[in-house]
Amino acid sequence: MFGNSWQDRVDGFLEKPEANQKRRPPGAARFRGRRIVHIDMDAYFAALEEIKNPHLAGKPIAVGSSPTSRGVVSTASYPARRYGVRSGMSTREALRLCPQVIFVGSELQQYTYVSAELINIYHKFSPSVQATSVDEAFLDITGCAHLYGSEEQLGRQLKNTIRDKLSLTCSVGIASTKVMAKVASSVFKPDGLTVLDQQGIIQIVHPLPVGKLWGVGPSTLRALEEIGIKTIGDLAHWPVDKLRRRLGSFGEALRLIARGEDDSRVLAQEEPPQDKSMSHERTLPLKAVSRDYQLATLHYLCDRVTRRMRRHNYEGRTVTLKLRWTDFKTITRAITFSQYTDDTLHIYKIVKGIWQAAVGESNKPVRLLGVAVSHLREKVNNPQLGLFDNSAGRRHKITDTFIDSLRDKYGESVIHRAYSHLGSD
Repeated sequence: MFGNSWQDRVDGFLEKPEANQKRRPPGAARFRGRRIVHIDMDAYFAALEEIKNPHLAGKPIAVGSSPTSRGVVSTASYPARRYGVRSGMSTREALRLCPQVIFVGSELQQYTYVSAELINIYHKFSPSVQATSVDEAFLDITGCAHLYGSEEQLGRQLKNTIRDKLSLTCSVGIASTKVMAKVASSVFKPDGLTVLDQQGIIQIVHPLPVGKLWGVGPSTLRALEEIGIKTIGDLAHWPVDKLRRRLGSFGEALRLIARGEDDSRVLAQEEPPQDKSMSHERTLPLKAVSRDYQLATLHYLCDRVTRRMRRHNYEGRTVTLKLRWTDFKTITRAITFSQYTDDTLHIYKIVKGIWQAAVGESNKPVRLLGVAVSHLREKVNNPQLGLFDNSAGRRHKITDTFIDSLRDKYGESVIHRAYSHLGSD
């Protein structure tokens, strides 16, 4: 998938058996230290549409609005990808590349429901799960592999469980760091299983283009290529002083990542962050998303963030909106206020005001929305609510407390706030 410049070297190092069989370098069973799994669902949205409409199986399909509405492709099936159709591409361009492509609409509610089912499966294999999107997740399996005989067996059992329960395939990478696990999951797609030890990093990962490394965006890629770094291996062995001069400490950090040295943890969503901020974001599946839908999504994001804050007894006073349009232009806007709060509705009203100022009357389609609350502190007190106190703040507190108690007892999906149901899990 990355071109012939490195594929022959990979083919000579790894045998490529049929899908869902073991794919690993020699000596992969001898690992030391932490082990991370990255799971990447194969053409997730398209695969779910094929399950819902079996006649679409094996055909080139693109999930997104029709070309007449100037939409964008959310996900393309693998038959469509062979024609060059890709996520983020305009539907008109997709139609030009593949005239027989079939466009289907998105079902956000279904996608997020199945995503929750996937997370339930992940927790059967590891207590430490970090979902990074609806179709990707990291698992820390340190100390878990012996329960299955080996890491390869664990990976295969994980894939089989997803296939049996949800009729979906995924590509799995296992390595010593999150970045290397993510790269490993992309080596053989679809339905791949790749396990990397240090020798595997050298033989498989280092020949890859440096742009395949998680964290290397377009501007960083240009900077690296300008000084002669073309592959991940080049980056791993580049003189650290030259990288510092070009990219500062970030360049040095990238070099360590390319060498398979990274101590980033798999951070479960329940864990309080170490940097005293909490955030949540969502990629919108459609290019043409109504303003009401955007506001519902923002309300949902505020609900998720403040729910975590209250669970860990935090309150904050800086609210940040992240907004990305379909041309990938991204802005962040923040407001700091004098009072600390964990009030969902109060924070939503602030985010809504920032959003209105950012988008104005424009109908320019939005691709991603995110909400963060920072300048957190532990609550200094937790006064008992007055029975007859009808102030807005008290009413909001009662509502938040009631919703939290229901979710604690019956699960997160038992109740949704009225305005956020369109964007909820």
